[in-house]
Amino acid sequence: MSVIDKIWYEKGATSFLMRLPLIPFSCVFKFATAARRFLYGTEVLKSTAPDVPVVVIGGITVGGSGKTPLCVALVKELMRLGYTPGVLSRGYKAKASSYPYEVKADDDASVSGDEPLLIKRQTNARVIIDPDRARGADALARLGVDIIITDDGMQHYSLDRDVEIAVLDGNRMLGNGMLLPAGPLREGKWRLNTVDAVVVNAAMAKSGYYTMVLRPRAPHPVNDGRNEGLAKNAEVCALAGIGNPGRFYRTLEDCGYLVKDILQAGDHERLDPDVIREKAKNLPVIMTAKDAIKYHRYDLPNVFVLEVEADLSNRFYENIMEKIKDSDNKVALRRMDAMKRLNNNDFSNKPKDEV
Repeated sequence: MSVIDKIWYEKGATSFLMRLPLIPFSCVFKFATAARRFLYGTEVLKSTAPDVPVVVIGGITVGGSGKTPLCVALVKELMRLGYTPGVLSRGYKAKASSYPYEVKADDDASVSGDEPLLIKRQTNARVIIDPDRARGADALARLGVDIIITDDGMQHYSLDRDVEIAVLDGNRMLGNGMLLPAGPLREGKWRLNTVDAVVVNAAMAKSGYYTMVLRPRAPHPVNDGRNEGLAKNAEVCALAGIGNPGRFYRTLEDCGYLVKDILQAGDHERLDPDVIREKAKNLPVIMTAKDAIKYHRYDLPNVFVLEVEADLSNRFYENIMEKIKDSDNKVALRRMDAMKRLNNNDFSNKPKDEV
């Protein structure tokens, strides 16, 4: 367990003493985030969005909670219902030549970022990455999508939104309940009372929250075309370059695999393929789908990927669809405002003798 995990998630005197020097910084963080929300709430800072519904999938905690599998599941459900959804992401650690950037299925993860490329390949929806969320949303709308799903971005208030879904990890939940850096929270627990749905990535969620279960698929080789199998109950080496690697290790154990070794990788970190090959000589290496996105171009024998699929109740999807339909009036007002701005620009650009 890392020092940060001990501070954020462990109880007891030791973790409290380690946390104590960070509490003043959490107070500063609380003041800064509250001031920012106030400026957006009073419209000193403007929130904008295109004239299509915007659904934010995010959270109030740092680290992996299952937002991307939920995003993929919601996109697929919207497609099944006849919508043309598009996905907006910041593109963490992406190195696109310019923004907004539309992700292509054959991109390298270094260009598009891990999660956007994974979403593109698993859904084939239009995916845009842009650190400026509002600008990226406008680009998606111009591509003809009729609903925008954002992968993360709950605290990016410059982008107006119609539906908010908060995701929590069922094991970690809110940790010690404190704001960064003394705790894992980006916003206080109160924020969960303002969203349209709270989804808990766990076997069972408390009343009022929705349960999401990540169903593992049978592991398959990272390289397409390899005829390799991984026996159940096999001893494996696990690789999880994600925010919460412990969740992946538990999933492997739940699937019957014995994690005998671990390849340490930071969140979004790409390891040297030779290091993976060397490990795979002794044990099968098994990694997350997000990690596999970074390595599919390399020849990696005895290396497998464990993909998961988010399983949510019909009640969750029905609730979100109701919220999307309820947003029609808000979206219509944005459309009217956009038309007014366009007309005003046309008027101001006319020669004086035509006005």
